[in-house]
Amino acid sequence: MFSRLRLAAFDMDGTLLNEQSQMTEATKEACRLLQASGCKLVLSTGRTYASAQLPIGGFAFDGYVCSNGATVLEADGTLVQHAALPLEMIQQAVHTLRQEPIYYELHDTESNRWMVQEDRERIETLIEEDASVEGVSLRRFSFYEWSRVVPLAEMMQRIATGESKIVKLFVWHPVPEALVPVREQLERWSDQADITSSGKHNVEVIPKGVSKWEGLTYFCRKWGIAPEQVMAFGDAENDREALSNVGFPVVMENASPAMKELARFIAPHHDEDGVARFIRERVLADG
Repeated sequence: MFSRLRLAAFDMDGTLLNEQSQMTEATKEACRLLQASGCKLVLSTGRTYASAQLPIGGFAFDGYVCSNGATVLEADGTLVQHAALPLEMIQQAVHTLRQEPIYYELHDTESNRWMVQEDRERIETLIEEDASVEGVSLRRFSFYEWSRVVPLAEMMQRIATGESKIVKLFVWHPVPEALVPVREQLERWSDQADITSSGKHNVEVIPKGVSKWEGLTYFCRKWGIAPEQVMAFGDAENDREALSNVGFPVVMENASPAMKELARFIAPHHDEDGVARFIRERVLADG
């Protein structure tokens, strides 16, 4: 069945990574074996390229689809394709987000995660509230280690001049229900941007028509690979387009029932080396 497989694409959080946001040694070894069989491996993630590098520990993927497809990079990290959000839409959306008690970042083509200085104290209070909530440790790491903090006026100036090309707005809250009204407000720009999510605690705004699948088609064209020769692993809403277009859609056991409806295959839970087990027990075992 899998003899025609030529490309495997992996979502990260909730899929390739365990609950500690790590790519385990078992997963790395299974991916090496798959790669050695002649299959190209591509990371397909909502993360920026820089934040995607940390948990994979130097594993050599053949390409990267980052920021939900808004940036596409070669194996060496060279940016080969990108799409930016419209200037006026960003300005208006940031003004809207600043009125809400939420965590938000602006991601650009250079993997920078921008924060507005005037909102930093409010955001810090939010991420210090509950250490048990999914993603809090990652949010804290981003807040203290990755984020570039500038005054609002400077941020708007960087965007206006094109010095910073914003490819994604990332919104997070420890209480998923709190994101419902925020998402509703962001929907007013649905003619200019797509609203998606990589988990129940976040909302992600990306350029219209951009998706992980759209990013993966760059590599399909480059390597002469047909959609039916592609396998995609995923678990969340931002994996929908990829799972809907590939020949081998694999959804994780931890995914929602709605996402499992897209599956041709179900892989074990992401915190139980689900990707590694599926590769070894199904793909490689099938020859």
